[in-house]
Amino acid sequence: MKSSGDLAADCLELYSDACYRTSGIFTIRSKDGGARQVYCDMETDGGGWTVILKRGDGSVNFSRNWEDYKNGFGNPSTEYWIGNEMIHNLSASFLYVMITHANGSVFYEIYDHFYVSSEATGYKLYIGDATGTLGNAMTPPSSLAQVHSMGFSTMDRDQDQNSSANCATLSGGGGWWYNNCHQALLTGPYATTEWIRPWSPMFDDGTQIKAVKMMLKRK
Repeated sequence: MKSSGDLAADCLELYSDACYRTSGIFTIRSKDGGARQVYCDMETDGGGWTVILKRGDGSVNFSRNWEDYKNGFGNPSTEYWIGNEMIHNLSASFLYVMITHANGSVFYEIYDHFYVSSEATGYKLYIGDATGTLGNAMTPPSSLAQVHSMGFSTMDRDQDQNSSANCATLSGGGGWWYNNCHQALLTGPYATTEWIRPWSPMFDDGTQIKAVKMMLKRK
């Protein structure tokens, strides 16, 4: 059995060095040197993608506090958030967002830069240019919806730009990089009308969404 020091740093290393080509659950090295189970997408757009958010059946409640989003929750075989500490460790990457419509159609958006800062600086998100079929909902023209340079907010830690309310509370409890408040939000209440603007304007509420993945790959 491999020690944590022998584990791959991410799914790209497993793809490139160990030649894995089938998507599934793998164990990689966490920031503290421990072992962490993650879902690797080894088939989409060249493979080697480490999935940081996976949803598809509503089995996991994403209305969580700061510590849960920091450390991660859920199960990579069904639904999970990998954790902001892991995201910080894995970032300086490409971001691939994939959303499956309730009718089965699949849409995507790729960002050419994705970096999340440390907890000490609020897990701020820095994101680059986008191409794809979803449309750019994370850095749209509206300054009130831009996620670039926004800190991460949860119901118990408000770092958004809304001076009168907590966007996480207003938006069903999901943690996210809110501005005032959002045009993209992939952690809302699954398959409900309370999941407002998951990816606007293409997706207006959660009833239109069957599955979501957010994935990172080192440059």
